[in-house]
Amino acid sequence: MALLKQARVLVFPSECYENFSVALVEAFACGVPVVAARLGSTATIVADEQTGMHFAPGDAADLAAKLAVLWQQPERLARLGQGARTAYETHYTAHQNYRRLRSIYEIAAARAHAVTKQ
Repeated sequence: MALLKQARVLVFPSECYENFSVALVEAFACGVPVVAARLGSTATIVADEQTGMHFAPGDAADLAAKLAVLWQQPERLARLGQGARTAYETHYTAHQNYRRLRSIYEIAAARAHAVTKQ
């Protein structure tokens, strides 16, 4: 985390269909935008031009172009970093996770209760 806090950007070049990478949320927590392959759930978690940027999977030239843009536009990089931090605070804090988990249990309990009444 100490190294991540010093980073300008996290490059997430995975060509695998990741379910939910904790590395993305850790970057968001540090206010570090993510440049990620436009693939699977990663493309949903990293909102293009809001919390980072997408590049075409397997396309090193596209990845390099995205990084060059961010390197040359520090204000854009800062805006994406702020977006990443906001996304963390809105969706991924312990409090938010607790609220989601509690909601899931309440729905499951209500459905179980309805089934047992039948």
